[in-house]
Amino acid sequence: MKRSIPILLYHHVAPGRQITPEAFEAQLRRLKDEGYAGLSMDDLVRSVRGEKAPPPRSYAVSFDDGYQDNQTHAFPVLQRLSIPAIIYLVTERVGTEGFLSWEGIRAMSGSDLITFGSHTQTHRHFVRREPYADVNDELQKSKDIIDDRVGKPCRHLAWPWGDYEDDWLPLVKSAGYRSAATTLSGANTSGKDPYALKRINVRRADIDWFLSRLRRNRWALQADLLGPLNAMDRRLKVWWNNESPYSHG
Repeated sequence: MKRSIPILLYHHVAPGRQITPEAFEAQLRRLKDEGYAGLSMDDLVRSVRGEKAPPPRSYAVSFDDGYQDNQTHAFPVLQRLSIPAIIYLVTERVGTEGFLSWEGIRAMSGSDLITFGSHTQTHRHFVRREPYADVNDELQKSKDIIDDRVGKPCRHLAWPWGDYEDDWLPLVKSAGYRSAATTLSGANTSGKDPYALKRINVRRADIDWFLSRLRRNRWALQADLLGPLNAMDRRLKVWWNNESPYSHG
């Protein structure tokens, strides 16, 4: 039976948020105690592509949007525990209030623990129904900016809200990305599509809840079987609001 590699999805880690620095550290320490190894996104993608075998128990940490608290509160925890992570940046927001600065991004990149990916150029200005003006520009411009400002190649993309159209995938590949992450549930293992990576949205601090989500995604078959059930709540909300998540860009 194939093991899956869960990808944890965080946004904010800060006092007063759903995930506090203490809760974040407790979750990652628990994984260490249970024998899990944290992978960089580069290594996870190599495993999905069949280029490198992962450790028996492994996972990856990801952050969407690039909030300042990722550096202030999450990064020190990752340093203490020597756990790699990827932060997907909305390049238009870098340096604005509440978001990371390029100086901070370069400082974290220099640690070799943090990889930076693209979360597109505008994130549709954080309005889900707003269309992209130019999808190719969203992908290529954000990648080029990160390449230039970080000084390392940007290889990975995360779609805002996980929403994408299949006919956009050739643009992702031609821009030079090696992976794309969604917000859907399911397995990440060798033979899967690296341009449709599955993630677990960590929205609660409770350790029992956290471990239950991780265990559901430990084995590939189980993760794929339970994935549609885990996504049911999202589909119901889409139906209730009369909104297709894949038609607005």
